[in-house]
Amino acid sequence: MYRFGAAVTLRLRLFVLVAGVIMLATSGVTAVALWREVVRGQELLLREGGAIAGTVAAQASRWMTPQGPDTGGDQALLQMTERLLQSGPFDRAWIVDRAGRLVACSSRHGESCPEGTPLSMFRGTEGPLDALDRLVHPEGIITGAPIIREGMVVGAVQVEYEGEEVIGGARRLAYGVAAIAIFWIAVGLGLAAILLRNITRPLTEVIRAADTVADEGGVQIALPQDRELAELVTSVNRMSRRLGERREENQRLIASLEERVAQKTREVLRADRLATLGGIAAGFAHELGNSLNVIRGFNAVALRELPEDHPNRPDLEAIRREVSRAASLLERFLVFARARTVQPQVQPLEPILREAVEVVGPAASQAKVATELRVDPELPEVLADAELLRQAFLNLCVNAVQAMQPNGGGKLSVRAQREGSSLLVDFADNGPGIDPETRKHIFEPFYTTKATGTGLGLAIVRQAAEAHGGAVELVSEPGKGTTFRVRLPGATEAPA
Repeated sequence: MYRFGAAVTLRLRLFVLVAGVIMLATSGVTAVALWREVVRGQELLLREGGAIAGTVAAQASRWMTPQGPDTGGDQALLQMTERLLQSGPFDRAWIVDRAGRLVACSSRHGESCPEGTPLSMFRGTEGPLDALDRLVHPEGIITGAPIIREGMVVGAVQVEYEGEEVIGGARRLAYGVAAIAIFWIAVGLGLAAILLRNITRPLTEVIRAADTVADEGGVQIALPQDRELAELVTSVNRMSRRLGERREENQRLIASLEERVAQKTREVLRADRLATLGGIAAGFAHELGNSLNVIRGFNAVALRELPEDHPNRPDLEAIRREVSRAASLLERFLVFARARTVQPQVQPLEPILREAVEVVGPAASQAKVATELRVDPELPEVLADAELLRQAFLNLCVNAVQAMQPNGGGKLSVRAQREGSSLLVDFADNGPGIDPETRKHIFEPFYTTKATGTGLGLAIVRQAAEAHGGAVELVSEPGKGTTFRVRLPGATEAPA
């Protein structure tokens, strides 16, 4: 078997296959053309036989009348048919009268002549199928010429060619064409089998590879010799490698996600424990608040009964201060720990903000801090709990005043503006600013830089903003002041 080299591409092999098909089609066309030649040869035989019969018909007109042959004409006509039979490759020759009755007949093989033959025969041109049918059912070709006497048809001369003369050459030609066609068909099928085998083998391997490409180890197919198939196999190998890489990456991601889930689970459990501990702490804080109220009551009674110059009075004053400080700390802690349910209503933000700035006004005047409130027009309404927002805004104003108080003077600028469908409320001061380390922990509960602070003010601010679906941002640099920005959604975008 001939093996095509690596240089023979798939395109060339397909070209060879198409060339074989073209040759087969050409053989078929050639065969049809040859059959046409056979038909043409038969037409020539018909004309030749008609001409010979015409010559005899001219002689026979002397012996034929409309009523039949003249006296002695039977013998003369019989001799004419015998001479006509010897003048060509005829099998039979006969003469009929005007009514189609047989008058004279001569045959090489002693066959009888047909009765009732028409005086003239007009045969149409035979096609390839007619010629093939003549090969399958051999028969001679009948032709003839009319006998005319005094302008009247009085009979006809008929001849029949031998079957071998008609189909002998055609049969030999058919055998030759059939042999050629069978040869080319065999060659074409052989080439097609070889080419298709070489084409389909790599494709079969690619199909198997596609079925097993999802396996753990992937698959790698050996490169075939054809450049086009080699490109296809290379693509499949590349896809298999990429799938393997993606599989490894997915496994790493799954492992990372499992680790994160485990970590989040630990954090959730820790948060649950902290929540439980927070509830317990809130209960303790409440009870401690009751005890502090009792202590504050008895301390007030003692201060009221002691004279101004009593030596124990300074001690009682210290107790009152510390008790008040502890009670304030417990009150802020309970506000933060309770995280009371928000009771929002659709309302404008300006009255809430203006009230917080007015409340801090006296403390700002005492600290020589100027206050400024700017509210942009057409500010959207908010879905908010007024008391919770007022407390958060007040905490930010108080922190700003306290930040500028040690140096004396300063300015607190509060501005509410619209950003799309949201609201931005900026609390800006020109105080000393906040260092980067402090900014990291500024919103953590109980983290404070003040000597008397509780560290819950900004934690309550963030809690209030998040309860309304918003957030708090801090922008500050040491020596350049501080800006707290509260971002709140409008009433149309606020969470339910």
